[in-house]
Amino acid sequence: MRITSNAADDKPRIAPNYLSTSEDREVAADAIRVTRKLMKQHALEKFHPNEYLPGPSVGDDDASLAKAAGDIGTTIFHPVGTAKMGAATDTMAVVDERLRFHGMKGLRVVDASVMPTITSGNTNTPTAMIAHKGAAMILEDAQSA
Repeated sequence: MRITSNAADDKPRIAPNYLSTSEDREVAADAIRVTRKLMKQHALEKFHPNEYLPGPSVGDDDASLAKAAGDIGTTIFHPVGTAKMGAATDTMAVVDERLRFHGMKGLRVVDASVMPTITSGNTNTPTAMIAHKGAAMILEDAQSA
């Protein structure tokens, strides 16, 4: 993510870099190959599976499958940790325990990005709790100022 200007209303540039490494492209191509192989198993014949995406017209070579994965793929992950919470001495931490941005007064991050690592379950409830606690801390700090 990159800030595009100093105007608060300007949207940031977000480039998740999906399939940017050869390993990513190989894994994506292999995933489509495995799925194709699974759907051709005798046990599934009675269900008449048909490939919808990327589609039977897409070849089985790495380049074709990687391109198809890029065209149809989306993340199934819940991005967290891009603004890790931690002590000021932690070089990977962006915010402190009160969600205040290290080195910049008046800025807080109150979303799933402050989680140091992803939870083992859905991120919705932890994110709601971060928002609830973050809002309370913002109000508390405003009243004590």
